[in-house]
Amino acid sequence: MTLLGTSGAARSRAVALVITLFAVTAAWNVLLNTLLARSGLAAALQVAYRPTVPLTALGAGTGLVVATVAVVATLAALARTFAPESDALGASETVGETALAYARAVVVAVGGTVAAAVGLALLVVPGLLVLVHLPLVFVAVAAHGDSVGGAVGRTWTQARGSRARVAAVGLAVTAVPLALAVIATLTDLLPPLVELALGVLVTAVACAAGVAAFVALADSMEGSTGSGSRTDRVAPTTSRQL
Repeated sequence: MTLLGTSGAARSRAVALVITLFAVTAAWNVLLNTLLARSGLAAALQVAYRPTVPLTALGAGTGLVVATVAVVATLAALARTFAPESDALGASETVGETALAYARAVVVAVGGTVAAAVGLALLVVPGLLVLVHLPLVFVAVAAHGDSVGGAVGRTWTQARGSRARVAAVGLAVTAVPLALAVIATLTDLLPPLVELALGVLVTAVACAAGVAAFVALADSMEGSTGSGSRTDRVAPTTSRQL
């Protein structure tokens, strides 16, 4: 399901979530700038990270953790909004099931990012494999209610023969924000606040588009693998274990 193919209510919810994503991403960036400045890393790197807020390194670090969870939760809500069989607020789930889906999304996003970074640092290929599959696993746990282990196994099987397509979508989503971040780090073309607003806007739009693209891609791959992979959707309570 794409934004154009959603109902009016779902479209309005998606727009509200993109605005929320803009806000929490801006907060994340400012808190990261503050942490780098207060910890002395900015001075060591001889790079001025602005804007910042009047917080200690501990306060900025704590805020950064909270902002990270908020960003991931917003992305998970977008995935659930775009997916045809789920809802951001869990209309067809218990409160516990909805909370568990969001908790799994946080685990996958944070754990997968760390695993990808370690893989890239030690051996490039494992890191790239994690990066390619991470969005599909994220969609599976957030929107489809899969367990983390079940999502890893199912998406690995479904992506067989489509990994180049998955990688291409991921590259298209990340290319513009990454290029903008590199330019912003190496140059002072814009005032800090304008630079922050532009970077956050591009990132929020790219992430929302990426979530929509990966939800559609996951559904298309699931359809191509036959109805056997949908057994956990028919009886969702059988697969709601971490």
